[in-house]
Amino acid sequence: MNWLKHLFASIAHIFQSPRLATVATTIENLVPLAVPIVQDIAALTPNKTVQQVAAAYQKYGVPLAQGLGSSSGPVAIGNALLNLATEVLQKNHAPTAAVSLLNTAVQLALVGLKSVS
Repeated sequence: MNWLKHLFASIAHIFQSPRLATVATTIENLVPLAVPIVQDIAALTPNKTVQQVAAAYQKYGVPLAQGLGSSSGPVAIGNALLNLATEVLQKNHAPTAAVSLLNTAVQLALVGLKSVS
């Protein structure tokens, strides 16, 4: 995850706060943990159908949101996948981490995977 370290290093001078440094370190540590989760969910949902999303939720034992139905569009499905990856990351690796940090780690993992494929 050298690109991630470079990203944080390039913007670190803007924010000279110890708290932000802690946030950046937390995200940097979470991204490698999020990568296999994101890869697995992507493999389970190649066409991003509601049925595939429901099966992914079932695999991880996470209850599917009631609002996701057969007529759900790409935004709702994308949000459901982000929520699933975030919940799995939190449950398996970082139960006390803020959801916003977990979401960021999942999104960076996805961006990283897309940039290398």
